[in-house]
Amino acid sequence: MKESKSKIFSDALEMALELSIEGEVFKIPGANIKSLRIGIRPYGFKAMLSFWVSSETREDKLFSHFIKHDLMEVALNVEPHFKPQDAEIESLELHGFVTGKAVLKELTIENVHLKDNPVLYRHYRIDFADSAQVLWRQHFPCDLLVDGTVKDLIEANKATGVNLKYDWESLDEKFAINTLSVEPGEKGAGFYDFIVWYAASHNGVFSYDLKENEYTLSGAKELTGQAINMSKLEIAEHSIAFPPTIRYNDRFMNAFSENPQKKETSRDQSKKGLRHDILLCLPVASDFEDAFNLESNKHKIKGHELHLIHCRFPQITYRPGIFVKIEGGLWSDKIFPHDTEYRVRDIFFQAQAVDEEPDADHNMEYSRYNIDMRSLLELKDEGALNLPRFKTPCYPIHVEGKIVSEQGDEEEETYQVYEHPQTALDKYRVKIPLFDNKEVVVPFDPLFAPGHFYFPAYKEQRVLVALDFHTARIERFLDWRPGGRLPMDSQGNHLLLGKTDSSKTSINHIYVDNKPQFNMKRTFDKDTEKIQLHEGTIILETKEEST
Repeated sequence: MKESKSKIFSDALEMALELSIEGEVFKIPGANIKSLRIGIRPYGFKAMLSFWVSSETREDKLFSHFIKHDLMEVALNVEPHFKPQDAEIESLELHGFVTGKAVLKELTIENVHLKDNPVLYRHYRIDFADSAQVLWRQHFPCDLLVDGTVKDLIEANKATGVNLKYDWESLDEKFAINTLSVEPGEKGAGFYDFIVWYAASHNGVFSYDLKENEYTLSGAKELTGQAINMSKLEIAEHSIAFPPTIRYNDRFMNAFSENPQKKETSRDQSKKGLRHDILLCLPVASDFEDAFNLESNKHKIKGHELHLIHCRFPQITYRPGIFVKIEGGLWSDKIFPHDTEYRVRDIFFQAQAVDEEPDADHNMEYSRYNIDMRSLLELKDEGALNLPRFKTPCYPIHVEGKIVSEQGDEEEETYQVYEHPQTALDKYRVKIPLFDNKEVVVPFDPLFAPGHFYFPAYKEQRVLVALDFHTARIERFLDWRPGGRLPMDSQGNHLLLGKTDSSKTSINHIYVDNKPQFNMKRTFDKDTEKIQLHEGTIILETKEEST
């Protein structure tokens, strides 16, 4: 949410803070909190607060745990202290993990000799955020799942500490290949980036429920719920922002030579001649159609936004996802937002205790604060996505594999062509030893050889496999076939055909005494036929080898 001019107001807030460290729970009374800054968005939050802990009459047990490296969990509740009678207002609840911490000050009594010279107060500060941001931004898993769903891939790698549910049919679609790429480091994309990237690239929603402390991957924004009237007494100013309008069309081009296609969107607000060209190469026509439908629906024209500057803490249930109306009471029915339902999108909140002294209102549940609060509302039926910035996962990743063939006996170096059941395209199967010999399907292509060379990869041949999100392909071959390599002194070239050492045809060109020699030999068990050409000699020979 962009910074806008502020209006500071004073209000009484009732807060409760709990810190959990390695099973120990520390409860901090609300009035001990002296400063608070929160930024809440539909997908999570970041916050900072500072508080005093007294050790005048009892030991500060928090300190010994606070200075360690143990994971610290935070639970914070905020609500107005003065509420309308019988009002059912849900507090603003934040649950997360500490990302940074400090002891800002330790107070002792100066110029007075006390036994052991104790610290009477400590001023603590913590920075914290929602669990997915904290944990998943340090999570960089690499995984391969075959014949499964994206939901299965996420569940297998999401780790503990984050509650995630699903409401999206796309996540239940089965794919032959599901790859989770890995790229650790500051510039790399982690698991959090993967989740957000998937939602963004597949036109989905990644949202966070503050009350339930739960995330949802869904196909659309939630639309159920009644809009609440927001009182004019709570708003100092409002303004309406109109985001930029998309003026271009998307043109999709399928470069597959057997069926080249072009398809273009038609937006009412587009400027003639402006377009975004997207180049694809998809052999299956339905895949091109699916890509067009997905990408063209992602670029939505945003509706207007409503920016609010508050003059008191809301006396309604107020958090991202809540629906509100700006009407009734002191609101004029002539203003632009009248008769429109909005969804709370972003909230920015900053509070500073009116009396910041450590003993002011100490250990009470509430205190008065100087508050700056702003929020941003979008239309209830706004279709444009609200997602955090993310790094695009790096695809493909490269792993070694071995060609699979079920033809012939186990020791025979055969090849096999598998037909894809849906597309009827020819495929290899390649097992990936790193991932427990899971088998992936890759195109049965000639790779770098022209089409008149038909040399399929043989069983157990080592290959470098490029794993994309839902596809894979052979990048190159990694070894020589057993018996195919010639001694360097011969400076020879060799073409080795056949299944085994006892069923093969060998064709090679070598140098003997620095003179070229051509050899062709067919072997089947003991039966051999040979052609040999060298200087002044042609040998044609057929015989049965002795045991």
